[in-house]
Amino acid sequence: MRLSVLSSGSSGNAAYVECGEGGLLVDAGLSRRRLEKLLARVGRTLHDVDAVLLTHDHSDHTCGAPALSRDFGVPVFAASEVRTGSKLGPMTVAPVGPGEPFEVGGMTVTFFDVPHDSTTCGVRISGDGRDLAVATDLGEVGPETLGWLRGAEAVVLEANHDPEWLARGPYSAHLKRRISSPNGHLSNRQSAQAALALAPHGLKDLVLAHLSKTNNSPARACGTVHGALREGGYGGVRVRAAIANHPTPWIEVGAPIEIPEYTYRYARGDGAGRLFGFE
Repeated sequence: MRLSVLSSGSSGNAAYVECGEGGLLVDAGLSRRRLEKLLARVGRTLHDVDAVLLTHDHSDHTCGAPALSRDFGVPVFAASEVRTGSKLGPMTVAPVGPGEPFEVGGMTVTFFDVPHDSTTCGVRISGDGRDLAVATDLGEVGPETLGWLRGAEAVVLEANHDPEWLARGPYSAHLKRRISSPNGHLSNRQSAQAALALAPHGLKDLVLAHLSKTNNSPARACGTVHGALREGGYGGVRVRAAIANHPTPWIEVGAPIEIPEYTYRYARGDGAGRLFGFE
């Protein structure tokens, strides 16, 4: 099993997951043409997509799904709670109950509820003895959400904002309260806390998603989260940020963590007069 987050952010979200001969899109929040171009950059086409999984009904997660359903006959799945009263438009969406696993594309998929200001789900996907999880719009990671993420070797998790940047930024007071609420969006610190809780349970790859262009940066998000992991003794966990319109490199789910080995060598001395160095 492997994945690439094709694009992430308020301008559009989509991740491609494949296992064996099957391929799934988690969200399709970009135009068909844009999805085609992003898939091409990881060596895939829309013909490789066996199904679309929608986490919620905001357009930055759904706008490309109708074209895939209409033009390619790709089945679209969403949690029944998301589908009810949604704005998903004129396409057939198969409703699935949260917590109810189903098979598609040779993989087992389960939606699970997450706290957000609209009905939203995360997704856990299993295949070939591997597990990954995606949760990109949520205001907090409580025990129930952690339960769904725990044991996944690769996790795509929101790291929307830096609290200080949000506080000092240009947003209105109302919007700042909404973003930082338990039904808003995760901060870098919250993502770091979640990562520390997941690291002892096999986490190897963490992709930080839905970064705010105004209140965050890839360096800030990755620095905060990886710094916390390193201090907690889990510096081997690979952390990267997903950004808009730039697919992440392929992530091989379950690839072993490589712990750097440091060996001391005796040196004759260098320009600074040191006798010992690192290799």
